[in-house]
Amino acid sequence: MKVAWSATHQEFLLSDGYYFSGLYKELSKRGISIEEVEDFERLFEYDAIVFNYPENPFSDDEKEKIREALVQKGKKIIFTAHFKNKDGVSEICNSITREYGIDILPEGIKDEIHHLEDDLFIITTDEVELYRKGVKEVVFPYSAPLEVGNGAEVVLRARKTSLTDSGKKSPVLIAQKRFESGGKLIVCGSCIFWDNFSLFRLDNLQFVVNIFEGAE
Repeated sequence: MKVAWSATHQEFLLSDGYYFSGLYKELSKRGISIEEVEDFERLFEYDAIVFNYPENPFSDDEKEKIREALVQKGKKIIFTAHFKNKDGVSEICNSITREYGIDILPEGIKDEIHHLEDDLFIITTDEVELYRKGVKEVVFPYSAPLEVGNGAEVVLRARKTSLTDSGKKSPVLIAQKRFESGGKLIVCGSCIFWDNFSLFRLDNLQFVVNIFEGAE
């Protein structure tokens, strides 16, 4: 599999080794080629495309190319955000994802029981509904909750002990939408569940590999 890590919309970059060296090395070991791509048109030459915390809005033409990639070309496209709509990233992602039934809410999620580092926002969960082969529990820091409809599926959910800012229990953390072409849109409330802090904790590495390899 060949993965394009977008550098087209001021994302957190794969080349920032402090955060993402582990992801690059571990995927490479497993035969998953991942490359940082600065040219938007070139993104669609790859099997999968990652927009990890895009800070710049998408043009109408770019949105149409993403639609074609999903609906016609069978590409896998992953969007990641952060809690409380930091830098407006949730809304930038929503400008694309909302049409497909996945809405990133401008809130955070705390869990007073299941968390790491004495930080209530670094939540852990065992509510893994897809991509769960070899996965029992993951850490999912600083996530926004997702609202899911229009035929989209839940991939990962927070525990019942987790609460959103508005008081909702067990919110959705990752959701996906499938297309007849074989394309998949995967939307993640956190952009750091695969950084060097999280990747080697609990079963995050296997979970991430499953997402890229499609092992549901």
